[in-house]
Amino acid sequence: MIRLFLLTKIFSFILLPSFFLAGQNQGSSIAERLADLKARSNAHENQVSLLLAERQLGRTDFTIPTNDDVPVLAPPPPASIVPAVPEPRREKVQYESVPSRPDPKPAEVIDHNNSKESKEDLDEAYAKLYEPDIPSRLEGYYFGPILGLVFPQDGAIRKLTPPATYTKETYDSDSGYFIGLQAGKDFGRLRVEAEYAYHSFDGATASSSLSASIHNFFTRLILEKEIGDRFDLRVGLGMGIGIVTLEETVEYSGTGFAYDFLFGGAYRLAENWSIQVDYHYYLTAAHDHYDHIKSHLWTVSASLDI
Repeated sequence: MIRLFLLTKIFSFILLPSFFLAGQNQGSSIAERLADLKARSNAHENQVSLLLAERQLGRTDFTIPTNDDVPVLAPPPPASIVPAVPEPRREKVQYESVPSRPDPKPAEVIDHNNSKESKEDLDEAYAKLYEPDIPSRLEGYYFGPILGLVFPQDGAIRKLTPPATYTKETYDSDSGYFIGLQAGKDFGRLRVEAEYAYHSFDGATASSSLSASIHNFFTRLILEKEIGDRFDLRVGLGMGIGIVTLEETVEYSGTGFAYDFLFGGAYRLAENWSIQVDYHYYLTAAHDHYDHIKSHLWTVSASLDI
């Protein structure tokens, strides 16, 4: 690249003056022109020699210096050492010796994961967590027992006397008992149920004692109204047949229509069962052998959801 620059410079010194002289010396002779051209050629040769004698430019050094070329700084001088200060002298204090206590016996290790009490507590905790405090009413089928007391009204039996006449003989009634079984379906505010019940009481006529037993097969319709979180009021009507047997010296029996009116309340103990306390007014149809049998019934029943 340097040589190309020098050659370009030489040609410019040789050619440009020749063109310039050719333009200026058109009126001179050929001898004069050759002499002038020779003089100028010598001058150009001297200039070219001077240019070639100049010192060549050096190349740039692109090598990366190593770590040895970087000067290493000397470490700072060490800090001045502070003389140690002696600790103040402390006087020894004598304490009264205290007798050592014996180590307590290690407590008995109880495996709470396998103990019966922990399992019962865990079951109780789960029951409180998942069972609501107020049991909700469940609709569906149910069944349950019935127990109660019977308070019959006084009645009369009809005795056949010849030739074909009936005479009434009254009797005084005592209290009795009531037992039965019910099954039905709860639709929410309406219950439809079937019931079998047996109630019995004793009485006495003017001449002898009397014993009454009645089998009832009822269907019952009950309307319920919630008046609290657990308590319901209920009214109902039951209808069916009653098989009546009155025993004195002679047995007086018959089958006829019977019905009762119900009024009471129900209390939900849990989601799947409740208890009812009801009053019934019970009445049977009259028969050839006895008059209407009327009773006041107080019953307690339980309904278990299926």
